[in-house]
Amino acid sequence: MSSWLKRLLAGVLVVLLIGGSAWYFLVSNYSAELTTENEILSEDHPDNVSNQTSDNLLQLSFSYGEDNLDWSKLAMSVSDGVNTYDCTKSGLTSSIIHDGVIQTKLNSDGNSFTIEANSDSDDFVFLSFSDMQQTNDSNYSISFSKTDIILGEMVSGYVSDEEFQNVNTVPTGEPTESSDSRLEWYDYDISVHRVIPKEITYIVNESNIFYKIQFLSYYNSNDESRYISFIISTIGDDESPALSNEDLTKESHCIISSTNDTVWKYDEVISLSENSFDICSMSCSLEVHVRYLNQVVKGISELEVE
Repeated sequence: MSSWLKRLLAGVLVVLLIGGSAWYFLVSNYSAELTTENEILSEDHPDNVSNQTSDNLLQLSFSYGEDNLDWSKLAMSVSDGVNTYDCTKSGLTSSIIHDGVIQTKLNSDGNSFTIEANSDSDDFVFLSFSDMQQTNDSNYSISFSKTDIILGEMVSGYVSDEEFQNVNTVPTGEPTESSDSRLEWYDYDISVHRVIPKEITYIVNESNIFYKIQFLSYYNSNDESRYISFIISTIGDDESPALSNEDLTKESHCIISSTNDTVWKYDEVISLSENSFDICSMSCSLEVHVRYLNQVVKGISELEVE
């Protein structure tokens, strides 16, 4: 092989390596842009634990970052290595154990849900808003297949440019969204080959109960595609039927104490306490799990509680 051809091939290889490295950097760092750069600091609470059922366990703060995190987009739990205990502000959590293609989690605010739907099949997967569970009923609320999302026949809606937490009223005028067409919920970013949810909030009406929905991601925590995740809650004074259904919710064993009802402020120290359940009766090791916008929040999460 001539020297000029060798030099040409070497140059092409260098360009490919540089381009591949740049693309990998963009993709591997994309999740951080969609969630938060805050990092968790977990510390033992100054109070000692006992065999009571209302002990203060942990204090959590941020060692890095200046984002205020909305409670409606947070999910939190503690684990002792055997059992995992959900932590919420309301003292309620989901009681359903999921092993299907739709996973539903009550968020830390105790009012909103994070739902992840495995939409890999050519067949549509159906969800009911009444219980936030998968359904085979023809009167479904919303359906998913790959990137396609379609509202049920009895559901109509609107699109708002407001952020999820700021949507508190129902628009006037004729609905713009129905079962007649797919939701235009995402853009495709060719530079990183990613499906990117638009920064919009859907407001939908089913049986005169209004819900707000924000789509979060097309990828699960392992970065596998066709896992559509979103947050959903009711608007105004409407209460989600799922929250009042005793078969769907139960008391959480861990409760969050915060001075702010809407956000976990970047400079705030919150505490996690037992909620009528003895999680730690003597010195024990606990691991804290925090997710924001369905992505893991980094930081120090394991510690000894005394």
